Parts: sequence; structure tokens; C-alpha cells
Amino acid sequence: MMRMLQIRPLDPIVVRDGRPFGETPGARAHSMDEITPSVVAGTIRTLLGKYLSDASHNDIVFQSKTMEWITKLVVRGPLYEWGGKLYFPVPKDMEIYEVNGRLQAGIKRPVRISHEQGFLGTGKTGQYEDILWPVSIRHEGKPSPHAPAYISADWMIKWLGDSLPLNDWSQTLDNWHKYYRELHSQTNVHPVDLPFMPSFVRDIRTHTAIDSSTHKAKDQALFTTEALVLPEGMSLLTGVEWPEDNNEWRWPEHLSAVHSFGGKRRLAHFSEVKHEDLWRCPDDILSRVDGARFIRMVLITPAYFSKGWQPGWLDNELQTTEEFHPEVRLQLRWACVPRWQPISGWSYARRKAKAVRRMAPAGSVYFFEVKSGNPLQLVEQLWLQSVSDPNRRKGALDREDGFGLAVWGIWSPQ
Repeated sequence: MMRMLQIRPLDPIVVRDGRPFGETPGARAHSMDEITPSVVAGTIRTLLGKYLSDASHNDIVFQSKTMEWITKLVVRGPLYEWGGKLYFPVPKDMEIYEVNGRLQAGIKRPVRISHEQGFLGTGKTGQYEDILWPVSIRHEGKPSPHAPAYISADWMIKWLGDSLPLNDWSQTLDNWHKYYRELHSQTNVHPVDLPFMPSFVRDIRTHTAIDSSTHKAKDQALFTTEALVLPEGMSLLTGVEWPEDNNEWRWPEHLSAVHSFGGKRRLAHFSEVKHEDLWRCPDDILSRVDGARFIRMVLITPAYFSKGWQPGWLDNELQTTEEFHPEVRLQLRWACVPRWQPISGWSYARRKAKAVRRMAPAGSVYFFEVKSGNPLQLVEQLWLQSVSDPNRRKGALDREDGFGLAVWGIWSPQ
């Protein structure tokens, strides 16, 4: 049974990246740009373990085999909710650039080209030259540093359905650019009527190291931390697949608690909410992918793929395997994937740092051509489901942690 949890941060959230951070004077703890799924999953499992410990009036939950199934609970998320709307990362097949002081949007779509046009494939050996269709860039502007980082769910649905022409972006982007210039540098409050959100503001603090023996400040031992400040009223939504056949441990009734979240024991409020339709594919998308020839996959959270940017469920010809879906076969035509994203963490069970994993960032887009079957079945089953590959490291359960959540749409070759 899927249980929904809402997380409301009470403090700036510390989500460190993998760069070394120690007791060196002047050290700086750099922050990630977003809240990673593993941070959310680990916190929720710890919270549930504490609840079960209190219910049984002992701490055996963390010292017995009971904790094994808690650590393997499937957690999906996080999804950002603000002002009653969901927000997704801006897909990488949309590029926002600036021309003469105005923002414009460009669509990236694969184009069938001939060998005379210069495409030499990927990698050092030039493989997939006869399979992949590179995208065509048809503008002269450069990507704008003022581009939004998140897009509302209703606009995302229109974008995935190919029902959002570029003309509709003009006035909205102008309003966004005006807001960014006049307001964003002064406040962290975002206008609700705009379907965009910028990157999260960073809270930078300077601290003094404390001598544990004297409890006094150390001389010349300053260090700096970064934290993410979410907009006022924003919350994170996440789902927990709780096994219904578990008779020994019951789901906590009326769950509502304040618990540490992220690094430095910053606090957040956790509560159960009802949101049954969150994980269901919208009817508009289902009607458009029904019988479609070309579909695309957009990552909502970073995904782990065993072949780097290339999913492991693609064979040597870049076609999906039967393990991915037995009735629908897809052919990869192109992928808009930025530089890989390093994600690690700290294992409290093993008391050491987790191995760094190279993830395909959220917003990455994969373009497919349907070779056989109806993609309606695939999209209906895999909407906001994990498409990550199983990790070869036993200590990192990427599928169970919410990595690789994907949404689906259609596209047309240019």
C-alpha cells in the first residue's frame, strides 16, 4: 500500500556534495543544487524505525532483522509542492536563451540526417551513427543564466503532450525575466501565477570549530557551510510502499513528527497526507501516447544507469529488452543528457562514506521510436516509476531510494 508523506522543512537543508570537508581552517561544505532522493529515503526509514521502537517500548528495531526490511522499503520521491502545485525539473529538450534582453525558448528534437551532414556517432569509435538522430539547434542565442530551474506540473503535461507551442512561452518568459531582475535578488518569495521557479537560494553561514576538551572556540578554525532554502510554504511529497502483509509492525497512525533532515541535524516536519492521484498518469498524456510512434522519457529524479548515460535495459542496438517491458519495444533515437551528477552519502550502518555514483541528472530526456506494441501500456505502468538499473553495490539501493523516477510524453522528428 502506498503511503504519502509530506515534509515541510523548518530550517535550511544541508545537502553536501561529495567534495572533501574536514577540520582544515577555512574549509567550506558545498551544497547540492537539489535535495537528493537518498537523503529523503534515509530520513524516512530512520523516522519509521524510531516510531516502531516507541510502539514496542524498546530499541530492538535497530538491532534486529526488523531493520532489514525497513532499509529496503521502497520510497518514491521527492516531488516539490508549492502553492498547491507540483513542480518538476525543467526538461533538457527545452533551452531558454536570451536575445536582445528578452528570454526565448527553443525546442530540441532529433532530426534525421544523412552521413554527408557530418554526424560521426558517439564515443571514440563513432558507434551508433546509423541509429541515433542528433538534435538540431536553430537559434543564435546563448543559454540564459536567468532560466528557471523548475516548471509546474500542468505546463509539464502540456510540454510532454506537444501541445505547448513556442508562442505561448513569450509573454510568460518576459514576466519571469522581469520578476527575476526586480524581485529574486531581494526575496525568496515567488509569484504563484508564474509556472516557473528558480534554483533554490543558498544559505551560507560561517562557524567556529569548538574544542571538545575545553568547549571553547578554537583559534583560527573558521569554516563555512551551505544550505538550501526552500520557498516559504514549499513542501516535499514522497511515497512509501508499506507491505500490507506485515502483521508484526503496523504503520503509525496519525503520523506527525519533527525530525532531523539532512546534515547538521536541521529540522523538518513529517506528516501523512492523502494524495491518491499523485502517481497516476494524467488522462491527457494517456490519450496522446495511445498508438504513438515516437515517445520520450524525462527523468524527474537523478537515475543510475549501469552504462553511464545509457540505460542497462537497452541492448547493443539501443533497443529495450523484454525485461524492461515484454509487450512494447522501443528504439533509442537520441538523448539530451548534461554532465553526469556525482551522488554519494554516509552509511551509518558501516560507519563510512558511500561510494560515489555517477547519475544521469534530473531533467534528462530520452527520445524513443516505437518499434512494436502500444506505448500506452508502458506509460501507464511506468509513470513516476523508477527506471534506474539495479546497482551492483549492495549498500546502495537506487531503485528503492527513489532514483530514476520518470514521466513520459510524445515527440515528432523535425
